[in-house]
Amino acid sequence: MEFSNDIASKPWPRFTGKEDRMPCSSRLAELIAARIFHDLGSPMAGITALLPQLADPAAAAIVAETAAELRARMKLFSTSFGQGDELGWHDAPALLSGAPMAHRVRFELPKAEGMLNAGRARLLLSAILLAAEALPRGGLVRVSQDDAGWLSLLPEGRDAAWSPVFVELLAGGAMEDALAAGPRRVLAPWVIAQAEEQGAELSLPLALAASMPPLRIGPSA
Repeated sequence: MEFSNDIASKPWPRFTGKEDRMPCSSRLAELIAARIFHDLGSPMAGITALLPQLADPAAAAIVAETAAELRARMKLFSTSFGQGDELGWHDAPALLSGAPMAHRVRFELPKAEGMLNAGRARLLLSAILLAAEALPRGGLVRVSQDDAGWLSLLPEGRDAAWSPVFVELLAGGAMEDALAAGPRRVLAPWVIAQAEEQGAELSLPLALAASMPPLRIGPSA
């Protein structure tokens, strides 16, 4: 994806972590619930459809595989959208195996040590899911961390493009407009909400990139 000279000449879309733009928390909760229900509903429907055929070894194997996928997805959603616990970097790959788009998107994470508190883990995993959504035809999400604690998330793949709702929010767009986009786009306002809670800066350095720019996430306050 290339950005026009007009866009590249503007300031980076940036969220400093200091604005208070969350007057719509109940609507955001509704959309997150709808999104979770949708993403859990598909494997649940698959299991339900095959239950009458469990005597068939092939059907039983599919049910077992789908149940494992459902467990992984529930663990990921618990950390991404719930209270959660501390998360070790080494635990993230197993959680991301439950991502709804894991069949078409790979995740490359830094070999970092230490733990992320629940809020930071929620922000990171939600942002990684948002980056995966930027890859409609599949690809790779590269996550790196520098010595100052800044994270960079770079989606790489055909037709890669950040959610326009997310870009608009970073540029100062209204939360109400983002929520009007519905459950399919809810990760954009959710990531903004988690960054606000953590006091973390977000930015897309468009002016420095001729192609897909990375999302930069600053250390939590």
